[in-house]
Amino acid sequence: MAYIDLELVKRGGNRAIEINPPTGADFHITEHGSAWLWSAFCVFIVIGLVIIGLMFRKPANERVFYFTSILPTMFMALAYFTMASDLGWAPIRAEFNHVKTDTQDEFPGYRQVFYAKYIGWFLSFPFHVINLGFLSRTPWGQIAFNVCFTEMYVVMLLIASLVSSTYKWGFYVLAIGALIFVTVSTFVTSGRLADKVGKDCHAYFHIAAGILTVLWFIYPICFGVSEGGNDLQPDSETIFYGVLDVVVFGFYSLAFLLATNDFTLERLGLLTPEFEVIPHEKSGLSVAGRASGETAVSRSASGVTSPSAASPRP
Repeated sequence: MAYIDLELVKRGGNRAIEINPPTGADFHITEHGSAWLWSAFCVFIVIGLVIIGLMFRKPANERVFYFTSILPTMFMALAYFTMASDLGWAPIRAEFNHVKTDTQDEFPGYRQVFYAKYIGWFLSFPFHVINLGFLSRTPWGQIAFNVCFTEMYVVMLLIASLVSSTYKWGFYVLAIGALIFVTVSTFVTSGRLADKVGKDCHAYFHIAAGILTVLWFIYPICFGVSEGGNDLQPDSETIFYGVLDVVVFGFYSLAFLLATNDFTLERLGLLTPEFEVIPHEKSGLSVAGRASGETAVSRSASGVTSPSAASPRP
């Protein structure tokens, strides 16, 4: 019986590297790296469930910030599930011969690069820009413009990670340029608009944007010592990126949500009477409400009387 139990223990546990072997990569994550990725996945799931639980305590028309906080957390959970399973990667020949293997003598080997991580970033990064835009009442066009440059930042890093020659650093510089543009646009345009919302909004915005900017500029550093410079082992890379992602897309999202909980959507210009949905008095169907007295005043001025008002009720 003891022997059977021991066999069951051996069969259990994390078998991702065994089931999905990193064939074709000279240096790749090990069981320890996969275990850390599973831990990060669990953290994202827990934080996402906490935000979902808090969301149901809010009225349905006041949940915009909850939506923009839950989605990036869930997207990153899916990305980390993929990476922890040792899937969603490609073997890319390293440019520098810093990380070595036993069979590698002179030329750089092939490094395991997770493109699933960049897909998660592509889906998740824009929500921080959207949140800051909503908080500062930034026009929709400006928010969309900032989102496009945020996506450019991620795409350029993805291309840089998949290029084995020195040309990867050209895409790396373009990525940093896009990040600088988003940062300047956020602080200059959205920062000034946040001042008009109120002193409390001004303080929350600049604290949130400042923390996010510092965290964002750590990503290129991590890239430079991992996919770019090939200095860190893949396991160390997963820890570096994992801690950063958990802070940015997990704890930061939750902290931003709690800090802005008292800001009503009406104050931020996201909920106006013209677009508020109210039930129809007869059919019970939802129709778009308008400002009080607007329809009555316009009809009285034009001399038009509704059919229901002209005919007497029985």
